[in-house]
Amino acid sequence: MRAMAYLYRTKGDVHPSQRLRDLIAKRDVIVAPGVFDPISALLAESVGFEALYLSGAALTGSLAMPDLGIITFSEVLDAVRRINEVVDLPLIVDVDTGFGEPLNVYRTVKELEEAGAAAVQIEDQVMPKKCGHLSGKSVVPPEEMVKKVMGGS
Repeated sequence: MRAMAYLYRTKGDVHPSQRLRDLIAKRDVIVAPGVFDPISALLAESVGFEALYLSGAALTGSLAMPDLGIITFSEVLDAVRRINEVVDLPLIVDVDTGFGEPLNVYRTVKELEEAGAAAVQIEDQVMPKKCGHLSGKSVVPPEEMVKKVMGGS
């Protein structure tokens, strides 16, 4: 029965974003391991991590795809929902370049927040994006990135 205990969790009244802010206020460093599915999230929680990071590269890799910006928003949103069904830890979500222009970023952030994401990380690469450790990347002009960030807030 212990293995199934996560099915009966009750979520607290505090939104994950507030729990993450509270954690940041208490700690100098927060280690948030990269997860990509419910079982990796449960494993991280079981060894005592207090926050998680939904890695775009790990999620894409779990689908046998390269980390080149080809994962869809619905795949990320589904992963957030599945992970939040089994753990009650703040989840920081890699949203690549935000899935479009400022209005798209707004929708991305809104839906992820409703699904229980605590925070998002938006990359400033020009599409098509490349995995961070690959060469040949270029970034959008600062003014364009400011619009995306403002669109998501």
